[in-house]
Amino acid sequence: MGSFRRATISPGLALDLPAVFLGAFLLFQIQPMISKYILPWFGGAPLVWATCLVFFQLTLLGGYAYAHLLVSRVPPRGQALVHAALLLLALAALPGTPAESWKPSGSELPTTRILAMLLTSIGLPYFVLSSTSPLVQAWIARHRHGIVPYRLFSLSNLASIFGLLSYPFLIEPAIGLRQQFSVWSALYTVYTACMLALIAYTFLRRQAAAFAGPSESALAEEDTSIGSPWKRRFTWIGFAACPSLLFLAVTNHLTEDVAPVPFLWVLPLVIYLLTFVICFEYPQRLPLGVLRWASVALVVTLALSFVMPLLLTSYIPEMALYCTALFVMGLFCHAELYARRPAPRQLTEFYLMVSVGGALGGCFVGLLAPFLFSGYYEIYAGLALCGMLAFLVETEQAKARKHGKLEISPSVAVPLFVAALAAAIPFAIAGETHLRQERNFFGAITVTDIVPKATFDQSEGDEYRRLDHGSTRHGLQFTKPPLRCQPTTYYGRKGGVGLLLATLERTKPSLRVGVIGLGVGTLAVYARPADHYTFYEINPLIEAVAREDFTYLDQCTSGAAVKMGDARVGLERENPNGYDLLVVDAFSGDSIPTHLLTREAFQIYRKHLAPGGVLALNISNRYLQLGPVVAAGAEAIGYKAGFILGHGDEDLGTFTSHWAILVPDAALFAAPALRSQIDATPQPAELIRWTDDYSNLFRVLR
Repeated sequence: MGSFRRATISPGLALDLPAVFLGAFLLFQIQPMISKYILPWFGGAPLVWATCLVFFQLTLLGGYAYAHLLVSRVPPRGQALVHAALLLLALAALPGTPAESWKPSGSELPTTRILAMLLTSIGLPYFVLSSTSPLVQAWIARHRHGIVPYRLFSLSNLASIFGLLSYPFLIEPAIGLRQQFSVWSALYTVYTACMLALIAYTFLRRQAAAFAGPSESALAEEDTSIGSPWKRRFTWIGFAACPSLLFLAVTNHLTEDVAPVPFLWVLPLVIYLLTFVICFEYPQRLPLGVLRWASVALVVTLALSFVMPLLLTSYIPEMALYCTALFVMGLFCHAELYARRPAPRQLTEFYLMVSVGGALGGCFVGLLAPFLFSGYYEIYAGLALCGMLAFLVETEQAKARKHGKLEISPSVAVPLFVAALAAAIPFAIAGETHLRQERNFFGAITVTDIVPKATFDQSEGDEYRRLDHGSTRHGLQFTKPPLRCQPTTYYGRKGGVGLLLATLERTKPSLRVGVIGLGVGTLAVYARPADHYTFYEINPLIEAVAREDFTYLDQCTSGAAVKMGDARVGLERENPNGYDLLVVDAFSGDSIPTHLLTREAFQIYRKHLAPGGVLALNISNRYLQLGPVVAAGAEAIGYKAGFILGHGDEDLGTFTSHWAILVPDAALFAAPALRSQIDATPQPAELIRWTDDYSNLFRVLR
């Protein structure tokens, strides 16, 4: 930091820097750590991370509010005593891992349960960490000369970025979750010691009179904020809310279609924080006009990608576009935010308003959007807000050019038009002819009736009804006999599970089959009158779709039971079921709940299999190679793994599928239906072992 290099490193500054850095590092290191720990309890749903972020942002807001009130309302010695007591209290309440009693039983609202669990487990330590940066900066503004306190905000965000990036790249691959909590607690103890030493140096070794008010340098600094006090506050909130909303919306999109894992949680958050660092450390180097119009151009580009999804055919360009848009729009908003900063005497109020904006953006995405929207439309709200802010800035500049008179020009009209366009897109999409379009904590689903059109070389195809989960086709059923009870998608008779069921049916007059993941109930078509099928489903919306919009459960089988709640949690609590076949296919889109592929999960599956029982897993995925993980799971329970790659048939409504078949005796692979189709060699030969305490997605990326 330029200001720090020019200043003499006094004992006080030598305590300020590590306290701010370590506080921010720990603040953001705990975020992916505890989110990963609780993710399996809630079915691996992508919204677990968004809900956690709501808690983090609200607690951050509480920490900033506490810092503002403490500095503005409490005398110096009182500040020292109050904060020292709070530091020691938080140290005594250091978080262990959340208690097992917080695991849901299947009926609770996940959002409120997650928020309550985080509050009781890490609430107080996180609150104290949240107050560190504004408190130390406020003390510097009042008690140090020659130092620009806003530069510490850059240091704080740099530490946050380091804390986030170090987790998926250094911490997560190296040590297990429980050891991570132990290391974090040890570092928190060091942080507490730094803060107590800083308080002692700042307040107890000096006369209170020396710190009665702000320093002359702070009072003399130019106030760059614009307009009346309330207009300034709303402007600060708006420019802080837009990037917060966008980064959470981008995170939801990426984790819905790829995987709810720390790396994809961290990437958008790092980009978001990096824009803070750049704007508060190098504001003079930012071309504000270029950023403003680049943001407007990216709003249009993203809007086109939504209405014409074929523009993005791979997850790499899709991620690149989203992350670029987040970076540019974040730079635009945070650069304008810095340009409107007040003098340091209002520093804590400024940070409080910035935190309010961040919390509003987070609450909108994490709490309101699942109830307001039937799809992931919150990103359109972020784009519309960005366009409105660009319009606000252009209006201010137009008035300045005309000495207070508004100039209606293209530079003013275009951002407003772009904002209106982005806001209108979800209404156009919602107006499409869908039989059902709904969303809840576990994702967004769409049910659509499809009537294929005839072409010059092909007659009209059969009508069918389709379930989409996010951007992935999740189920399909032909609407007219005789194909209505035809197994489709990944469950065709020539696919892995179809061939396996045909083999088992030849050897047993009745089968007990458990299925983790209901979908539209397609596997129920295989049930014979003497068979007993049990489906496990965590999402109540999926059960409603399977029973109300599709007929597999009611018309294509003699009956099948559906148990609601997370399958793994339910199986942990149930007595052994003696399944002849247990099918694991709970992957929504291409997102995988990693807790269903750990050593402990395979041990639970084994407990519920009858002697000679078979385990089948659908490992079809565009982005991840899961064969080595499944092969390691098979080894953990003494089973042999084989793999079947089945090719799809458009006329039959089946997709290319990749199934892993785990058996206690490899002799089953010699059965006529399987012999020519199965590959009994792990792919690749190296096994990748996941546990509840340790998993790493980088090693299985395609």
